[in-house]
Amino acid sequence: MGKYQASSSSSSGNGLSGLGSLSHAYIQYPPLRCDIPGAAGVMYDDGNKLLLVPSPSKVYSWPVNQQPSDDRPTITPIKEGPVLGVRFSLDGKILAVQRSHHEVEFINKETGMVFRQQCKPGTERILGLFWTDCPTCDLVLVTSSGLELYSLYLGRNGLKLLEAKRSNVSWYVYTHESRLVLLASGMQCKTLSGYQFSAGGIVRLPKFDVLMTKAEVNRKPVLAPEDIRIATMYGRLYCLQVDRVAMQLNLYRFYRDAVVPQGCLPIYSRNVALSVVDNVLLIHEIDSKVVLLYDILSEPKSTISAPLPLLLRGAPLHGSSSRGFETANTSGNTSSEPDLLGNLTSAEDQIYDKGWVFVNPDIVLDHVHGLLWKIRLDLEAIAASSSDIPSLLSFLQRRRHEASKAKMLSIEVIRSMIIERQPLPLIASAMDVLTSSYVRLSKPLNAYDRTASERVAQTVPRPSTHHQGSQGSQVSSAPVRRGPDDDVVSRVVEGFVENGKDVSTTAHGDEEPSTSRWTQGSSDQDDQDSDYVSSRVDEPCANTPAADGFKHTNLRDISKMPSRRPSTGEIESSSSTYQANNPPMARESGRQVRQQSQKEISVVDPLAAMRDATSPLISPEEMQQNVFNVIEEEMTVDSTFLVAAILEYMRSAASEQIKVNSGLHVLLIQLLAQEQRYYELWQLVIGKVLPPSRPVAIQLLETGAQHESTRKLGMDMLRQIHGHTEYIKELLLEGRILEGLRYVRQNKVDSVAPASFLEAAISSNDPQMLASVFRFCLDFVPNFSHTPDFTMYSSIVSQQCSTSA
Repeated sequence: MGKYQASSSSSSGNGLSGLGSLSHAYIQYPPLRCDIPGAAGVMYDDGNKLLLVPSPSKVYSWPVNQQPSDDRPTITPIKEGPVLGVRFSLDGKILAVQRSHHEVEFINKETGMVFRQQCKPGTERILGLFWTDCPTCDLVLVTSSGLELYSLYLGRNGLKLLEAKRSNVSWYVYTHESRLVLLASGMQCKTLSGYQFSAGGIVRLPKFDVLMTKAEVNRKPVLAPEDIRIATMYGRLYCLQVDRVAMQLNLYRFYRDAVVPQGCLPIYSRNVALSVVDNVLLIHEIDSKVVLLYDILSEPKSTISAPLPLLLRGAPLHGSSSRGFETANTSGNTSSEPDLLGNLTSAEDQIYDKGWVFVNPDIVLDHVHGLLWKIRLDLEAIAASSSDIPSLLSFLQRRRHEASKAKMLSIEVIRSMIIERQPLPLIASAMDVLTSSYVRLSKPLNAYDRTASERVAQTVPRPSTHHQGSQGSQVSSAPVRRGPDDDVVSRVVEGFVENGKDVSTTAHGDEEPSTSRWTQGSSDQDDQDSDYVSSRVDEPCANTPAADGFKHTNLRDISKMPSRRPSTGEIESSSSTYQANNPPMARESGRQVRQQSQKEISVVDPLAAMRDATSPLISPEEMQQNVFNVIEEEMTVDSTFLVAAILEYMRSAASEQIKVNSGLHVLLIQLLAQEQRYYELWQLVIGKVLPPSRPVAIQLLETGAQHESTRKLGMDMLRQIHGHTEYIKELLLEGRILEGLRYVRQNKVDSVAPASFLEAAISSNDPQMLASVFRFCLDFVPNFSHTPDFTMYSSIVSQQCSTSA
């Protein structure tokens, strides 16, 4: 990865990573500015993705997801008075303003009507409220006595109490992303109970106690709301609890009937904050001003990469160096624009300012200065600083926010591995990651696309007592079991490299291949259909008789593996099926054959473009075009090692039942022919590692110009796939006219014009041959005597017969 790291580091110096500084997470300039004089604070409405700034008589709102951000807010007038909190209804028609701990005011934006809802003064307090899209209720008030579920009646300008769920509540945490509310109770506030208000109804989760470490013997710690975070990662719901005494972050996963501990992550200071960006958990160490990145589908005990600071990107260069962190223009243009020089204020020039509040999932609110920042990941920096290549590829294949960049980086990583001649077991592991991800994420419904409500509604496949979950359900990595034929293919691959005396001598060159073929695994039985479980089907091929005196080696029959058909309705065409009216095709060069095979094999999937736009999947066609073809054209690696790499990819694709484009088979034949490794080529064809297809057969015929046995393989393959037109054309080129006539009669071929045989007979200068062909046409071609060919060739036959006489 040295070459790739160098390119990434150099690209970061021209404005991408902040004047050469490296960071894995950053905030993008400019922020959303909302500095309103006399404002009561800055609030975030996650249900509508709005930034809200209430003032004594107005509520200012900005859409957070609008790009570019608009500094002009939407203004909603309200009556003057205290404001503790504001939230718009999900349709934006009603504004709820909490005036005190006992009263909430509702304003109809369309009619201007105002109505109020109060609780019993002295006995309960309103802790907050949130709107839902649950069919049971429209609004939920969280009070110190529990939850009150209301239905909205606009015609009567009021609310109707539907149900009250009574319990003592100290504080609560709610996110609209998960539709989940956690209620804290007890003396230490460590007993949590949850309700999920999803579109399918209300789901009550069991109560559970979080683990808390005592700081002193006679003093019990109290759990604060800032110590709890509801996080949604890969469609799973988690409760993240910061234990500042034990210096660890405890993870709990929600099921319908249990809350299962998922282990803990270390933290290194008591002043930490949490964010989730593109399903990646970010732990902000505020004191040291660095960010720790964790991927729950990877090994949870270690970070994705080394801790680095959080940087500001895209800001003008003026005045940044004096603050201890780097800023840059993301466009890469270092020229200073006059209208931007004064935009970077002292408030925007501070990282981890005292007014920063981290809001779920990736929002930072600056309450003091009225700013909103969004946290983003730098995939290029993560790739440049990662040393575990298979884990890096797994990480990149799971990214969704910047899918195109993740795909580009994955292609660059695998291409660099081949160019740098990394050990073959390591390359095999990397290709296993790409193929398993392609199969896994090609499904229309997977763990990433499921909503949080669907994931939390699953029943945990273990006893419902949450204490028992500590013994299982841990995210782990496990090696994939290899099939009985993997060793056979591996020996063939190793034979290619060893015969060429081109064995890699790197530090990991003698690793066992079985240790590098792995995929991410988990002990959760309910995730067997999700993102990190891959199925491998190995079928040994039947023995095939040897040909032309070659010694037969039993190989794995890749072509016999059933092709996986995604539920999206993907249509696949077989290269071995042709229409009878195909005209004879002239022999093409190897590159033209590869291009033609891509056109014939690559049937367009109606959902392929959408899938490629939303996921970093690398299809076999993209592997061929962007990896193998590029390396072959640039001649950056010798043919022997490239052949071994291609075979490793074909092995990996076959184990995942992925159909490989025939263009890759054509390229493999060309590379073997360049090294004159005809015996290995014969092995791959006889063993069906190179499945029969028209492009493969044509390339074998072209290669057979220098090797007769290889040409015979191509002829046999044309007969096997019923490529009548091409087969007869080759027979005529060789002068085997009578054999071609017998083939036409035996196989009832009607796609070859009689003129082809007659012209070949004329070219042979054999009158007897011409007469035989003409007689055959009269006997077996229907209505031949009524065609223009009969008139033309009958005279030629008569002329040659008279001349010979």
